Order: sequence, then structure tokens, then C-alpha cells
Amino acid sequence: MKRRLCILLAALLAMTAPLSGCGAAETEEGLSIYYAAGDQETYGQAALGAERWADGSASSTVDEVFARMLEEPEADGLSQALPDGVRLWSWALENGVLTLNLSEDYNGLSGISLTVASACLVMTMTQLDGVESVNITVDGRSLPEGSQVPLTREDVLLTGEIQDPATVGFQLYFPLSDWSGLGTEYRETELYDTSLTDQIDTVIAMLVAGPGADGMEAAFVGLEAHLDSQIVDDVCVLTLTESWASALSTRELSRQALVNSLCELEQVEAVAFNWDGEGQESLEDTYYADYG
Repeated sequence: MKRRLCILLAALLAMTAPLSGCGAAETEEGLSIYYAAGDQETYGQAALGAERWADGSASSTVDEVFARMLEEPEADGLSQALPDGVRLWSWALENGVLTLNLSEDYNGLSGISLTVASACLVMTMTQLDGVESVNITVDGRSLPEGSQVPLTREDVLLTGEIQDPATVGFQLYFPLSDWSGLGTEYRETELYDTSLTDQIDTVIAMLVAGPGADGMEAAFVGLEAHLDSQIVDDVCVLTLTESWASALSTRELSRQALVNSLCELEQVEAVAFNWDGEGQESLEDTYYADYG
């Protein structure tokens, strides 16, 4: 996890408030509450930004600070990095290490979105008295992509391990404006993490954002820009929310746009859906690309 936090920091300081040492109050009154900044729709060029919380201080409690972090930022260009519904079950501070035990909702993050959220927690909480590093757990368990080593403020700001982002191209499919078929659009973005999971996240986020060219329609307006995924024998299995299940079961062309786009990725030969709710019978098959 430490390396994953380090790789996003090339643009970090551009939007952050002046920083102090670990566990110490900053020179201005209040605390800096950290959020995501940059291009969050494509998960490709993420950084951190902060806004001042005038009522906060180095002596604020962890519960107070976490509750403030759940509020939406007021500053332009910032967005919430923590997932909807996440809760702080408990916390403990021992020998300068703050352990945050979060609800299962935090496990819904992956790739760069997980990196940004964890960095926001570290940068915010290490301003409190006595907090030198932060360890994040979910329901008492370490994060699957994490490590047992607590992260300090310096770990997040470390620049020596930064790698240049890779430019990755994606072939995307969108319904034509008259819904008579599918159109295509090639789009490139920069990714710090080019793993298959992150590429799947990027494709889904781009489809939700909609096409950039005329003559095509956005098929998934208003839906979540992230779905949990796993690869089983070259099949991308997506765990659907209720809104995604409704969209995919009622519009065959939308479903095919998603399948075609994901099947353009290496290692993805087909797409299947994990959904236990109403309409399950209409989403029980494995789908292959259909470019006709």
C-alpha cells in the first residue's frame, strides 16, 4: 500500500494547504481536511486538495475529524474521496500509531480511488496531537491491497518512488443517438496503475461519463462510476448495484456497449454479472462481444 500511495503524488502539492510535521497543529487556525482533486472521472490523474476547517484543531477527537471528512467539500475542484456509507467503527492510538477500523463500505474502493482515500485519511489525521502514522483496517482486518506498516505523512509526500504515468488507449462503445446500433470512440488517458482491475474501473467510469463525439448517447447517466470486479477464467464478473442491474436488464444495447468495451481489454474474453435481486433471470448468462 505504501508504494501505491507514493505513485500519485507528482501533482499533489499544487492544491494542498501548507503542511506541518506529523501530529502537530498547522500554523493557521483550524485543520486541513483533505479530499480528492483532479480528474476523478477517469481515475487517471488523481491528486489531493484541502480546505480549512476553522472549528477543528490538533486537539479535536478522531470521531469529530472523521465526521467532518464525510461532509462534502465546499471548494471548487475537490470531491469526496471516502465511499458513501462508510463508518468509523472504532479507533485506537498507541505509540503514535492511529488505527482506524472502518466499515465494509471501504472495501468497495480499489486502485487509484483506494489510494486517494487512504492518502486523505493519513494527511488529515496526522495533524492531530500524538498521531504520527495511520493504520487502516476494515472490520478489524487489514486491507487486501495494504500492508501491516502504518503510513506517515512523509510516506504520502515521498517523491522518490514516483513513476511516470502510462498512456493507455481504450476502445469504447456507445449507443447511437437513434438507438439503432453501437458507435465507437477511441479515448486515451494516463494511468499510474495499469492493472486489469484499474483498466476495468476506467472503462466503466468513461462509459458513465458518456461519449465525447456527436451521434452517440450516454447509456449509464447517473449510475455509479465503479463496480466491484473479478476475473475468473478470462471472464470479467461484475457485482451490480440495483441501478446498474435495472439499466442492463432493460436495455440490451446498453448491456452490449458495456460488454464490447470491456472485451476490448486484454485478458477479458467475456462479461458476466453477479446480481441476486429482481430481474436476475435476465442477467444470468455470460456475454461475449458482438461488434455487428
